[in-house]
Amino acid sequence: MNSNDRLASKKSVIFYGAGDFASQLVWTYIGAYLTVFYTDIVGLTPSIIAAIMLGARIWDAFNDPVMGNIAENTRTKFGRFRPYIAFGSPLLAVFSVLTFTNPFADNSTIQIIWATVTYAVTGMLYTLVNIPYAALSGVMTTNTYQRNQINSSRNIGMNLGMIFVNALSIPIAIFFSGEGATATTQDGYAMTALLYSTLSVPLFLLVFFTAKEKIQPKNEHKNNSVKVTFNNLVSNKYLMIVTAIMLIQMTAFMGRISVSIYYVIYCLGSYSLIAVFFTIPSIGAVIGSIFVPFLAEKYGKRNVLMCSMLVQALGLIIIYLSPFNNLTYVFIGCVIFGLFNVGFPMTLSMVADSVDYMESKTGIRTDGTAYATYGLATKMGSAIGGSVGILIIGSFGYVANQNQTMEAINGINLVVNLIPALLFVLASAFCLMWDIDDVDVKGFKKDTRNNKIDTLINSTKL
Repeated sequence: MNSNDRLASKKSVIFYGAGDFASQLVWTYIGAYLTVFYTDIVGLTPSIIAAIMLGARIWDAFNDPVMGNIAENTRTKFGRFRPYIAFGSPLLAVFSVLTFTNPFADNSTIQIIWATVTYAVTGMLYTLVNIPYAALSGVMTTNTYQRNQINSSRNIGMNLGMIFVNALSIPIAIFFSGEGATATTQDGYAMTALLYSTLSVPLFLLVFFTAKEKIQPKNEHKNNSVKVTFNNLVSNKYLMIVTAIMLIQMTAFMGRISVSIYYVIYCLGSYSLIAVFFTIPSIGAVIGSIFVPFLAEKYGKRNVLMCSMLVQALGLIIIYLSPFNNLTYVFIGCVIFGLFNVGFPMTLSMVADSVDYMESKTGIRTDGTAYATYGLATKMGSAIGGSVGILIIGSFGYVANQNQTMEAINGINLVVNLIPALLFVLASAFCLMWDIDDVDVKGFKKDTRNNKIDTLINSTKL
């Protein structure tokens, strides 16, 4: 490690992953179960669900960059980003529970309004917490290898959270659904959300108390307007490249999560396999994430990201081609898909590299707004994948709570496995446009330090 690097403490590196564990308690649960809650419990049609989800994401296209700009222009004794984690996480917890309630079951119009408002506000609060949380990884250290460690810690936290949610959600929801229940009721969904939300708050606070912001913007006393920040972002070609990769990657990954439950229930024909099907890939991802810093150091972030997505596509194709009664092949595909689900720490580190690149060129550091692209990609991917997925499934003849036709079953398999596989291949192709490596990044940091020295000298002369 370079002696000039400012390093994060080992404790903060380890506990940084707790924030994404907390995020999964909220967002993976919403992503995996809200669509089926809307169709099978609330009774909303696929077209209404698609409109709600896509409408919220259209708003996020404006809201997320603005939140990033607000965060990066914040100045407090706790830093720019940490305060939002502290006061935003309890609000996020409350609204994530309200999303799984249906207090106006007798009035379909108010029912739709309630679903729209609670889903949109939950998404905004997710932005309030997770954009500052993501931006922290880029300002906790100046060392590239440690950034990979921090983002690997986040990926491990993410997948441990997914394991927790995927393994326990159905048993917990069934327990809260009442004695003798064999399927989840409205109370079961809501009480599970309450349990997860309550657990998420102290985990977010653990990040707040352990993380420290070691990197401060060069223009410390100058607030960047939204226009300046936006122009800085769109002119940053590397941020645009990694944003495109993240959007496609997240549409494949988060969108698949939104509709996978239909595959297990109707294609595999077993409600009891939901926990196993969702958990196996997450366990594989935890194992794979352990090797990410070493692999990125040896082969480069871009190459590790590109190869991981191609192998993930292979795993999904195996699942797609497997007969529904051949669980061995299905779970082999799940293991392959999970072991190589290591792309997220790479894209996060590449966002930090793009911020360093632009600061070296313009003197403007836009951590918050740059990382807003990650949060927006996560939510856009979930919404696009989930809403378009449910529309496609509906077009194949899906009918809630009924035995499905073979055409509907094949449509579910297409949406859950083949389409995400093709999206992963497309995202890997975008990686070929990324032409900077860690040597270049060190040069960006050197340029930034020299610019700061020149500024100091000039101000002294004045």
